[in-house]
Amino acid sequence: MRFRRRFIEGDGRDMTDLNGEAVLALWNGFEAGRTQEYDLWHTREHVPERLGVPGMLSARRYERLEGALPQFLTLYDLETLDVLTSPAYRRLLDNPTEWSRSMRPSFRGFMRLCCQRTASAGGGLGGWLMATVVDERANVNADAARDWLMRLLDAPAVVAAHILRTDPAIPDVPFSAGGAALDFPRAGAILIESYSLEALAASRPRIEAAFTDLGAGDAARNATLYRLAYALGHGSAARCRAVRRP
Repeated sequence: MRFRRRFIEGDGRDMTDLNGEAVLALWNGFEAGRTQEYDLWHTREHVPERLGVPGMLSARRYERLEGALPQFLTLYDLETLDVLTSPAYRRLLDNPTEWSRSMRPSFRGFMRLCCQRTASAGGGLGGWLMATVVDERANVNADAARDWLMRLLDAPAVVAAHILRTDPAIPDVPFSAGGAALDFPRAGAILIESYSLEALAASRPRIEAAFTDLGAGDAARNATLYRLAYALGHGSAARCRAVRRP
């Protein structure tokens, strides 16, 4: 399986904006008492390892401030969804490191959405994110989504917004994570980025009202505020220094 050379070889710069055709969105909590280890493992081993897979462009980890969705959200920017069925990626899933294997039982409320990036508006990487999930009633087709996103950028402090549509054909991970399954919609997601938490919170009523225009009125109930904890691009992943498991 081959991917476009312009993304794989790149020019050495981090690509922390969402540029690929697809996004892997992962939500999870983690066992109380191991969250510091989770941060260390995720930052120094897990994410750099994933970005060694051809077609994985960048990654971001967020931590929840308030809302219904799980504590952590990780977004992987993918050239295409084919990355998630590639031999290189499946080898990582099937052959975890000793540290990764030890972390899997401590996950709580794991939710994995393998998505096409239907539409994006604005640009850059905001330090604050409002994220929500949508059900099948949401109109996330490209034309409607693009027009809706352009109107959304009129909200104060919104620098970028993205609509994702889940592709159910992508196989699930070949392992089970700890904790009960979550009862959230999984047809897609809406991501809204900002440079200001206060301005984003102030714009929340306006943003949630706009969900109705997209046929996603119920998404307001699950809208969750996150802060950016870490971001890494493919170009610098090889420079990351591994650490020993505590």
